[in-house]
Amino acid sequence: MKEAVILKTENLEVYFKQKKRIVKALDGIDIIVREGVTTSLAGESGCGKTTLARTILKFYEPQKGKIYFKGSDITKKSNEELLRKNIQIVFQNPFLSIDPRYTVFSILYEALGVYKKVNKKKAKSIIEKVLEDVGLDRDIIYRFSHQLSGGQLQRVCIARALINEPSLVILDEPTSSLDITTASKIIKMLKDLQVRLGISFLFISHNLRLLRKISDYAYIMYYGKIVEYGPAQSIYQNPKHPYTKLLLEASYYKLKYLKQEEISNEGCSFRPRCPNKTKACSQEVILKEIEPGHFVSCHLV
Repeated sequence: MKEAVILKTENLEVYFKQKKRIVKALDGIDIIVREGVTTSLAGESGCGKTTLARTILKFYEPQKGKIYFKGSDITKKSNEELLRKNIQIVFQNPFLSIDPRYTVFSILYEALGVYKKVNKKKAKSIIEKVLEDVGLDRDIIYRFSHQLSGGQLQRVCIARALINEPSLVILDEPTSSLDITTASKIIKMLKDLQVRLGISFLFISHNLRLLRKISDYAYIMYYGKIVEYGPAQSIYQNPKHPYTKLLLEASYYKLKYLKQEEISNEGCSFRPRCPNKTKACSQEVILKEIEPGHFVSCHLV
Protein backbone atom coordinates (compact mmCIF):
# COMPACT_ATOMS: atom_id res chain seq x y z
CA MET A 1 0.00 0.00 0.00
CA LYS A 2 1.32 3.41 -0.93
CA GLU A 3 2.10 5.66 2.02
CA ALA A 4 -0.04 8.75 2.72
CA VAL A 5 1.46 12.15 1.94
CA ILE A 6 2.50 14.20 4.99
CA LEU A 7 4.24 17.12 3.24
CA LYS A 8 3.97 18.50 -0.27
CA THR A 9 5.34 21.58 -2.03
CA GLU A 10 4.00 22.92 -5.31
CA ASN A 11 6.02 25.17 -7.64
CA LEU A 12 7.93 26.62 -4.68
CA GLU A 13 10.13 29.63 -5.52
CA VAL A 14 12.46 31.57 -3.24
CA TYR A 15 14.54 34.50 -4.50
CA PHE A 16 17.36 36.37 -2.79
CA LYS A 17 18.88 39.70 -3.79
CA GLN A 18 22.64 39.44 -4.33
CA LYS A 19 24.19 42.80 -5.14
CA LYS A 20 22.44 43.75 -8.38
CA ARG A 21 21.22 40.24 -9.17
CA ILE A 22 18.22 38.18 -8.17
CA VAL A 23 19.30 34.65 -7.28
CA LYS A 24 16.69 31.87 -7.57
CA ALA A 25 17.51 29.65 -4.60
CA LEU A 26 14.41 27.54 -5.26
CA ASP A 27 12.99 27.50 -8.78
CA GLY A 28 9.68 25.65 -9.05
CA ILE A 29 10.25 22.93 -6.46
CA ASP A 30 7.70 20.11 -6.28
CA ILE A 31 8.40 17.44 -3.66
CA ILE A 32 6.34 14.92 -1.71
CA VAL A 33 7.28 13.47 1.70
CA ARG A 34 5.35 10.36 2.68
CA GLU A 35 4.34 9.16 6.12
CA GLY A 36 6.58 6.80 8.06
CA VAL A 37 9.39 6.56 5.49
CA THR A 38 12.57 8.42 4.53
CA THR A 39 12.65 10.81 1.60
CA SER A 40 16.11 12.01 0.64
CA LEU A 41 17.12 15.29 -0.97
CA ALA A 42 20.56 15.18 -2.57
CA GLY A 43 22.82 17.66 -4.32
CA GLU A 44 26.12 19.45 -3.93
CA SER A 45 26.62 22.39 -1.56
CA GLY A 46 24.79 25.53 -2.64
CA CYS A 47 22.08 23.79 -4.66
CA GLY A 48 19.27 24.96 -2.35
CA LYS A 49 18.72 21.94 -0.07
CA THR A 50 18.96 23.84 3.21
CA THR A 51 16.97 26.75 1.77
CA LEU A 52 14.15 24.34 1.04
CA ALA A 53 14.29 22.97 4.61
CA ARG A 54 14.23 26.48 6.08
CA THR A 55 11.35 27.47 3.82
CA ILE A 56 9.31 24.47 4.95
CA LEU A 57 10.02 25.52 8.56
CA LYS A 58 8.93 29.10 7.78
CA PHE A 59 12.36 30.66 8.34
CA TYR A 60 12.00 31.99 4.78
CA GLU A 61 8.83 33.05 3.01
CA PRO A 62 8.44 31.81 -0.57
CA GLN A 63 7.74 34.34 -3.31
CA LYS A 64 5.61 31.78 -5.15
CA GLY A 65 4.17 28.32 -4.65
CA LYS A 66 2.45 26.37 -1.91
CA ILE A 67 3.42 24.23 1.09
CA TYR A 68 0.96 21.63 2.37
CA PHE A 69 1.30 19.75 5.66
CA LYS A 70 -1.13 16.92 6.36
CA GLY A 71 -3.38 18.31 3.64
CA SER A 72 -3.52 21.88 5.00
CA ASP A 73 -2.03 24.85 3.16
CA ILE A 74 0.55 26.31 5.58
CA THR A 75 2.24 28.65 3.10
CA LYS A 76 1.01 31.88 4.67
CA LYS A 77 0.47 30.74 8.24
CA SER A 78 2.52 32.09 11.13
CA ASN A 79 5.00 29.95 13.04
CA GLU A 80 2.49 29.57 15.89
CA GLU A 81 -0.24 28.39 13.52
CA LEU A 82 2.16 25.93 11.93
CA LEU A 83 2.80 24.37 15.35
CA ARG A 84 6.45 23.72 14.66
CA LYS A 85 6.41 20.92 17.18
CA ASN A 86 4.99 18.80 14.35
CA ILE A 87 7.99 19.54 12.09
CA GLN A 88 11.43 19.52 13.68
CA ILE A 89 14.95 19.84 12.27
CA VAL A 90 18.38 18.46 13.17
CA PHE A 91 21.24 20.56 11.81
CA GLN A 92 24.65 19.56 10.50
CA ASN A 93 26.93 20.75 13.30
CA PRO A 94 25.80 19.76 16.81
CA PHE A 95 28.39 22.03 18.45
CA LEU A 96 26.74 25.07 16.85
CA SER A 97 23.22 23.83 17.64
CA ILE A 98 23.64 23.62 21.41
CA ASP A 99 24.11 26.44 23.92
CA PRO A 100 27.34 25.51 25.79
CA ARG A 101 26.00 27.14 28.97
CA TYR A 102 23.18 24.57 29.23
CA THR A 103 23.23 21.04 30.56
CA VAL A 104 21.55 18.25 28.60
CA PHE A 105 18.62 18.48 31.01
CA SER A 106 18.26 22.24 30.45
CA ILE A 107 18.45 21.85 26.66
CA LEU A 108 15.70 19.22 26.56
CA TYR A 109 13.61 20.81 29.33
CA GLU A 110 13.55 24.08 27.39
CA ALA A 111 12.44 22.28 24.20
CA LEU A 112 9.78 20.33 26.11
CA GLY A 113 8.47 23.44 27.84
CA VAL A 114 7.65 25.18 24.57
CA TYR A 115 4.65 22.91 24.02
CA LYS A 116 4.08 21.05 27.31
CA LYS A 117 3.72 22.52 30.77
CA VAL A 118 5.17 19.88 33.09
CA ASN A 119 6.97 20.07 36.40
CA LYS A 120 10.66 19.19 36.59
CA LYS A 121 10.03 15.75 38.10
CA LYS A 122 7.75 14.75 35.24
CA ALA A 123 10.08 16.43 32.73
CA LYS A 124 13.05 14.41 34.05
CA SER A 125 11.15 11.18 33.39
CA ILE A 126 10.30 12.26 29.82
CA ILE A 127 13.88 13.40 29.18
CA GLU A 128 15.39 10.14 30.46
CA LYS A 129 13.05 8.20 28.17
CA VAL A 130 13.98 10.18 25.04
CA LEU A 131 17.69 9.87 25.91
CA GLU A 132 17.24 6.09 26.01
CA ASP A 133 15.43 6.26 22.68
CA VAL A 134 18.48 7.85 21.04
CA GLY A 135 20.94 5.46 22.70
CA LEU A 136 22.30 7.66 25.49
CA ASP A 137 22.80 6.78 29.16
CA ARG A 138 20.70 8.62 31.70
CA ASP A 139 23.81 9.71 33.60
CA ILE A 140 24.68 12.33 30.97
CA ILE A 141 21.58 14.35 31.88
CA TYR A 142 23.51 17.01 33.83
CA ARG A 143 26.55 17.20 31.58
CA PHE A 144 27.46 20.20 29.43
CA SER A 145 28.18 20.03 25.70
CA HIS A 146 31.97 20.18 26.16
CA GLN A 147 31.72 16.97 28.22
CA LEU A 148 30.18 15.05 25.32
CA SER A 149 31.59 13.62 22.10
CA GLY A 150 30.33 14.79 18.72
CA GLY A 151 28.23 11.65 18.33
CA GLN A 152 26.70 12.04 21.79
CA LEU A 153 25.94 15.67 21.15
CA GLN A 154 24.23 14.91 17.83
CA ARG A 155 22.10 12.32 19.63
CA VAL A 156 21.11 15.06 22.10
CA CYS A 157 20.09 17.23 19.13
CA ILE A 158 18.01 14.35 17.78
CA ALA A 159 16.46 13.86 21.24
CA ARG A 160 15.55 17.56 21.28
CA ALA A 161 13.84 17.18 17.90
CA LEU A 162 11.92 14.10 19.07
CA ILE A 163 10.90 15.15 22.57
CA ASN A 164 7.58 16.69 21.49
CA GLU A 165 6.69 13.73 19.26
CA PRO A 166 6.77 15.42 15.83
CA SER A 167 5.30 13.83 12.71
CA LEU A 168 8.17 14.94 10.47
CA VAL A 169 11.87 15.45 11.19
CA ILE A 170 14.14 17.18 8.69
CA LEU A 171 17.72 15.91 8.97
CA ASP A 172 20.09 18.43 7.36
CA GLU A 173 23.45 16.66 6.84
CA PRO A 174 23.24 15.25 10.40
CA THR A 175 26.24 12.92 10.03
CA SER A 176 28.63 14.97 7.90
CA SER A 177 30.63 16.21 10.91
CA LEU A 178 30.98 12.71 12.40
CA ASP A 179 33.43 9.89 11.72
CA ILE A 180 32.22 6.95 9.62
CA THR A 181 31.67 4.55 12.53
CA THR A 182 29.71 7.08 14.59
CA ALA A 183 27.69 8.16 11.55
CA SER A 184 26.73 4.54 10.83
CA LYS A 185 25.50 4.09 14.40
CA ILE A 186 23.43 7.29 14.15
CA ILE A 187 21.86 6.12 10.89
CA LYS A 188 20.95 2.72 12.37
CA MET A 189 19.45 4.41 15.42
CA LEU A 190 17.34 6.73 13.21
CA LYS A 191 16.00 3.83 11.16
CA ASP A 192 15.13 1.87 14.31
CA LEU A 193 13.30 4.91 15.71
CA GLN A 194 11.42 5.37 12.45
CA VAL A 195 10.16 1.79 12.50
CA ARG A 196 9.17 2.02 16.17
CA LEU A 197 7.65 5.52 16.20
CA GLY A 198 6.42 5.86 12.61
CA ILE A 199 8.19 9.19 12.04
CA SER A 200 8.66 10.65 8.56
CA PHE A 201 12.20 11.79 7.68
CA LEU A 202 13.34 14.28 5.07
CA PHE A 203 17.07 13.47 4.92
CA ILE A 204 19.27 16.09 3.24
CA SER A 205 22.80 15.26 2.09
CA HIS A 206 25.30 15.51 -0.75
CA ASN A 207 26.37 11.91 -0.07
CA LEU A 208 24.34 9.61 -2.30
CA ARG A 209 26.21 6.54 -1.09
CA LEU A 210 24.83 7.23 2.38
CA LEU A 211 21.35 8.11 1.14
CA ARG A 212 20.93 4.95 -0.92
CA LYS A 213 21.21 2.90 2.30
CA ILE A 214 18.40 4.69 4.12
CA SER A 215 16.03 6.21 1.53
CA ASP A 216 12.66 5.04 0.33
CA TYR A 217 12.21 7.96 -2.09
CA ALA A 218 14.79 10.36 -3.50
CA TYR A 219 15.02 13.80 -5.11
CA ILE A 220 18.15 15.06 -6.87
CA MET A 221 18.52 18.84 -6.75
CA TYR A 222 20.68 21.07 -8.94
CA TYR A 223 20.87 24.87 -8.56
CA GLY A 224 17.36 25.23 -7.20
CA LYS A 225 15.67 22.68 -9.45
CA ILE A 226 14.76 19.01 -9.14
CA VAL A 227 16.42 17.11 -12.01
CA GLU A 228 15.49 13.54 -11.06
CA TYR A 229 13.16 11.89 -8.55
CA GLY A 230 11.33 8.70 -7.71
CA PRO A 231 11.72 5.49 -5.68
CA ALA A 232 15.21 5.55 -4.18
CA GLN A 233 16.31 2.13 -5.40
CA SER A 234 15.24 2.95 -8.94
CA ILE A 235 17.31 6.14 -8.93
CA TYR A 236 20.38 4.75 -7.17
CA GLN A 237 20.46 1.53 -9.20
CA ASN A 238 19.50 3.10 -12.51
CA PRO A 239 20.44 6.82 -12.48
CA LYS A 240 19.59 8.64 -15.70
CA HIS A 241 20.40 12.32 -15.29
CA PRO A 242 24.11 13.03 -15.93
CA TYR A 243 24.31 15.00 -12.69
CA THR A 244 22.90 12.09 -10.65
CA LYS A 245 25.49 9.79 -12.20
CA LEU A 246 28.31 12.16 -11.24
CA LEU A 247 27.05 12.40 -7.66
CA LEU A 248 26.92 8.62 -7.35
CA GLU A 249 30.45 8.34 -8.74
CA ALA A 250 31.56 11.07 -6.29
CA SER A 251 33.17 12.76 -9.29
CA TYR A 252 31.14 15.95 -9.48
CA TYR A 253 34.23 17.83 -8.29
CA LYS A 254 35.60 17.34 -11.82
CA LEU A 255 32.96 19.68 -13.19
CA LYS A 256 33.76 23.26 -14.04
CA TYR A 257 32.94 25.64 -11.21
CA LEU A 258 30.29 28.11 -12.30
CA LYS A 259 29.99 31.71 -11.26
CA GLN A 260 26.44 32.82 -10.51
CA GLU A 261 26.16 34.71 -13.79
CA GLU A 262 27.07 31.53 -15.71
CA ILE A 263 24.17 29.50 -14.33
CA SER A 264 21.61 28.90 -17.04
CA ASN A 265 18.13 30.40 -16.65
CA GLU A 266 17.02 29.04 -20.00
CA GLY A 267 16.55 25.39 -20.81
CA CYS A 268 18.23 22.78 -18.63
CA SER A 269 20.00 24.28 -15.61
CA PHE A 270 22.78 21.67 -15.87
CA ARG A 271 23.51 22.49 -19.53
CA PRO A 272 26.55 24.79 -18.92
CA ARG A 273 28.37 21.92 -17.17
CA CYS A 274 27.03 18.95 -19.13
CA PRO A 275 29.63 17.26 -21.38
CA ASN A 276 26.92 15.81 -23.66
CA LYS A 277 24.52 18.74 -24.08
CA THR A 278 22.58 19.21 -27.32
CA LYS A 279 20.87 22.20 -28.90
CA ALA A 280 17.54 21.04 -27.48
CA CYS A 281 18.92 21.36 -23.94
CA SER A 282 19.06 25.15 -24.30
CA GLN A 283 15.54 25.47 -25.63
CA GLU A 284 13.21 23.40 -23.46
CA VAL A 285 13.00 21.74 -20.05
CA ILE A 286 11.35 18.34 -20.20
CA LEU A 287 10.34 15.73 -17.64
CA LYS A 288 10.18 12.05 -18.61
CA GLU A 289 8.85 9.07 -16.68
CA ILE A 290 11.32 6.30 -17.49
CA GLU A 291 10.08 3.75 -14.95
CA PRO A 292 6.94 3.74 -12.78
CA GLY A 293 7.30 6.83 -10.56
CA HIS A 294 10.89 7.53 -11.74
CA PHE A 295 11.13 10.92 -13.48
CA VAL A 296 14.14 12.63 -15.05
CA SER A 297 14.58 16.07 -16.58
CA CYS A 298 16.94 15.35 -19.47
CA HIS A 299 16.82 15.30 -23.30
CA LEU A 300 19.58 12.67 -23.40
CA VAL A 301 17.51 9.91 -21.83
